Order: sequence, then C-alpha cells, then structure tokens
Amino acid sequence: MSIQNEAVPHLQAEQIFAGLSDYQHALSSHMDWLRHCYSAILNWGEGHPHAADRGTCAFDVWFTGAKDSLLGGFVGFGRLGELHDEVHDTAERIIGRATTGQTITTSDYEAMMALVLAFGTAAQSLERDVWRTLATVDPLTGLGNRQTMMSQLIGERDRAIRLDQPCCVGLADIDHFKKINDTFGHAAGDRVLRAVADCLRGAVRPYDILYRYGGEEFLVCLPAATLEDGTQVLERMRAAVDQLKLQDAAGRAIAVTATFGLAMLNADHSVEESLERADNALYDGKRAGRNRVVLYRADGPTD
Repeated sequence: MSIQNEAVPHLQAEQIFAGLSDYQHALSSHMDWLRHCYSAILNWGEGHPHAADRGTCAFDVWFTGAKDSLLGGFVGFGRLGELHDEVHDTAERIIGRATTGQTITTSDYEAMMALVLAFGTAAQSLERDVWRTLATVDPLTGLGNRQTMMSQLIGERDRAIRLDQPCCVGLADIDHFKKINDTFGHAAGDRVLRAVADCLRGAVRPYDILYRYGGEEFLVCLPAATLEDGTQVLERMRAAVDQLKLQDAAGRAIAVTATFGLAMLNADHSVEESLERADNALYDGKRAGRNRVVLYRADGPTD
C-alpha cells in the first residue's frame, strides 16, 4: 500500500475520487503554465509574450491545499511537490538569464526538459498508486475489502506464529439487515452500512484492522489479543452499534444491532478454517437471539 500510514487501510474512497478530479485539474493548469513558459523562453527576443510568472500556475494552490487531504498522505505526494518547485526554479533561472541578455544554452534547455519529464513521471506514479490503493478499498464504507483481506490475514497469522503471540479474528453481521432494506429502502441501508462501519472503526484498538467482509458483514483482525481480549473489543463494538441513533429521510427511527463471532487465528488452523470457526460462532449467536458476542470453542460456543 502507498499510504504513509500503512497499518490503517481505512480510506474515504469518495474523498479520494474527488481529490483525483482536483488533481487532474491542477496538472492541466501546470501544463498550461509550461506552454506559456516555453513560449516565453523561445520567443524572448520577440517581445517575450509571456513572462511565465509562477502565479499563473494553479498547481501551487492545489498542492498547498491538498497537503492535509487523503491524497497528501501518499508517499509520492511530497516528491511531486519537490519536483514542481525545481521546475519553477529552473524556469525562473533561465528566464532571468534571458532578461539580462545572457545566452540560453543547450544545457539550460536539457535541465528544464529533464525536470519536466521527471515531474510527469512522478505525477503518473502518484496517480497509479492512488488507483492501486482504491482497488483494495470498499467504496461504500472506506474499509479494506476482501481483495486485500486474505493476504493481510495470512501475514498477521504468520507474525503471530513467529512472535509466539495470540491473535483473534472476529466477524460481525448486522441483524435483520434485509428487513432494514425492505422497510426503509436501499439508500437507507447504505447509510446504515456506512454508519456501522464508522461505529466499528471508532471502537477498535489503534492497531486492529477492519474490513468489509461482504454484504452486511464486517471482519476485524485483532493482533496480540487472546480470546478474552478479543471478547472485550467485540463487546465494545457491539455496544457501540446498539447505541446508534439512526433515522431515514422521513425521520423514522432505524433500530440497528449486530451479532459477533470470535475465533483464534493461530498455527493450529489455516486462515480459512479460523474464519469458518468465527462464522460458526456468529451464527450460534444469531440462533441464540442476536445482538451478542459469541466465542468459538472446540467444546461449543460461549457468550
């Protein structure tokens, strides 16, 4: 992943899509500035039709405003800004030479072109990184999706084995979600999914990892957690969902609860087997009345 904080794949995909649109406009503005710059350099002796003032490049404004955005969190963002500054500094130096009557040499042009090419390459690389990251994110909730989940779970299991530490995996399923969709509509159902995702995100530990498992199901990986530790985290998540106060567009209250299943992620079982155990515990919780946390144990479920 190309985000600087790689441990947290929670992204607001809609914000990144909007940021990409602004990014494209900023790049287009920079290309306009470059055309004016080339014209100023090549035609300086003919009245220099444009002084290639940096103030005409809107990329500066965009870059400053994007530093604190999600796009600004990508590793390549800072390097792109550095190259942008170098392009402008080099252009100003060349035009400064022309202003004082000095000859613009071939090496001046080559230095400018090399920086422009490096800037273009960095811009393309940043955009590829953004799209690659978006491919691993569920666009509705901003959580990691199943495409990236399995490889990361295998990595967490391997690390737990290597460090001889416990690790748990939990599954959450929104109770009666079909009824929510049927009663309030799918738009309201989507709002419920986003609200539950935000709720779960706020209830986990900083190093826990959340995914949208599919439909109305979510998965959480709990590194360095025993079953007892995991139970506490999942119970906090369950209580947070239970306390949600949601309404549809007409102001009707939408009651939301979730049921959770928990299992160990260790050397005794594959990731798939651990997920199946967590799933079995979850459905034991459904059968027992929902809105509860159930642990998988070899001798039977425990809540």
